[in-house]
Amino acid sequence: MLIAGKKRIFVVTVWLVLTSLFATAVNAQNIPQPATANRPSPITDTFGDRLRTLANESIAGLQNRVAAGVPFLPAERTSRLDRLRQLPDGNDPELTEKYRRILEAYRIELDYAKSIETYQDLLHNAGSQRLVEFLRVGRLGLYYQTLDGRESGVWDSKQGQWRRLASEDNEDISLDLRIAKKLEPPQLMMVPLFGAESLPRSVRSSGENPQPPRTVAATEPAEMALAGKASLFAALREFAANLKSDYPWPLLGLTGVTESNLLERLADSRAMATPEGVAELFALLNKLLDAQSRSLKFNAAVYAPTGVATEREVVRTGDFGLIADGRYLAYNRDTARLAEIPRQPGSAILAQARQFAGQESASLCRVAIDPSSGQTLQLLVQIPSLAERIDQGGPVGYLILVLAGLASTLSVYRFAQLTRVGKCMRRQLFGGNWQPDNPLGRILSKLEQSPMNDDEALYLVIEDALAAEQADLDYGLTFLKLIAAIAPMLGLLGTVTGMIETFQAIALQGSGDPKLMSGGISEALVTTVEGLVTAIPILLLHSLLSGKSQALGALLEAHASAALAQRLEARHPVPGNP
Repeated sequence: MLIAGKKRIFVVTVWLVLTSLFATAVNAQNIPQPATANRPSPITDTFGDRLRTLANESIAGLQNRVAAGVPFLPAERTSRLDRLRQLPDGNDPELTEKYRRILEAYRIELDYAKSIETYQDLLHNAGSQRLVEFLRVGRLGLYYQTLDGRESGVWDSKQGQWRRLASEDNEDISLDLRIAKKLEPPQLMMVPLFGAESLPRSVRSSGENPQPPRTVAATEPAEMALAGKASLFAALREFAANLKSDYPWPLLGLTGVTESNLLERLADSRAMATPEGVAELFALLNKLLDAQSRSLKFNAAVYAPTGVATEREVVRTGDFGLIADGRYLAYNRDTARLAEIPRQPGSAILAQARQFAGQESASLCRVAIDPSSGQTLQLLVQIPSLAERIDQGGPVGYLILVLAGLASTLSVYRFAQLTRVGKCMRRQLFGGNWQPDNPLGRILSKLEQSPMNDDEALYLVIEDALAAEQADLDYGLTFLKLIAAIAPMLGLLGTVTGMIETFQAIALQGSGDPKLMSGGISEALVTTVEGLVTAIPILLLHSLLSGKSQALGALLEAHASAALAQRLEARHPVPGNP
């Protein structure tokens, strides 16, 4: 009985538990379920649609600028835009990838402005095509030259056609192609560019403080809904941060303050990007592309080498040069200041720069640009002047120069003296009386006045007179020969001592800096150059003077021998002669 009662209690308990679970399940079905995270939010739908629209508009804007600008690498750039248009943007990962590719395309187009390149391609002009070599100078100019180097042209963006260049410009393009291919040492390139366009804005001072980045408040559901676009926002932040430090905004006709505020707002990790901010970013990129496609002219404060700032009209030839009053400038990104380069290129280049500054925007004018974006011009400051080079030679160098001065002075003196002696001797040959102002007159006069009748004595008189006159003719030539011989040796001595000092400096600093070594070796070789520059012309002058002296000596000996023969013949007449 007890066991049967326990079984009935167990069955009742199980039935009650199952009934309770069934009731709980039924009630759960009647309770409204909350929206899942996978259901699209109206916030993200609107935001995503606006981002998709901006992406398509940015592609269209980029395509318009590619079509209206300089037509370099048309197949490559058009293909890139076609691939952008074909990218899907249905979900967040696809939209993020599309934006990343769009920003990359803008970066590539912007980077074109900083480089110079050459390539071969087909030139389509006047309904025909031919294979030519193209030269691209940033986004400013596109030039072609036929493979035989006889014809060159430039693309006229305003007319939308090619313009053939003159013969002198064709020679410049030939050299520019070699410089772009690095077949020539780094140097300035002379290219024909269209005149600069004036801008009404002036460069503002860098003292204006940008506004702090504005953060965009969002509700908790919106933040959760936009979390899927975190990768897109990260790509925008990275692009804005890099763009902020890459460009000197005032030199592009922009204020710099508005652009910095925008980029700081987009680059701030605490802020959330908005469609308005993205639209402003693309508008800024389009402004950059427009500014890079032409030379600009604006007013700015320029610091002279004396440190005094004056308001001047500045012409910017892309990333390849800044010109004011016919002189080249350098822009310091840290201080946002324009300063005149202390040491300028040659006068011919400065004259071309001055002419280009006053040129109309529709006219072509030759101007020198720096293909290294200012590095070549900056190197002009570091190149020592002639006085600095001489000072690098040290005491040995000054000694060589003193010897060179003495040798040059002596050479000029001896050349003038031998020339005068030669004229006097030629005049003596046609004169009747012996004149004491020339060696020939003195020798013949001494022979005529000699009281000796012995033949041997007369021979000795003539030989003694000839030796004395030849010594006068050769005066200083031995010294010139000595200087020509020891000048290179002194130069080598200075080089060796300079090398010793260079290696001692390297050992003391404990650094293998190639700049330190190359600079020391360059200074040490100055004395070798001075020695060779002294020896070579002095050796040539010695050879010239020696030949002139020997020619006069031979003339003296010939006429003295003839005069002696006449006197001997007069003393000992030959039978049968009248």
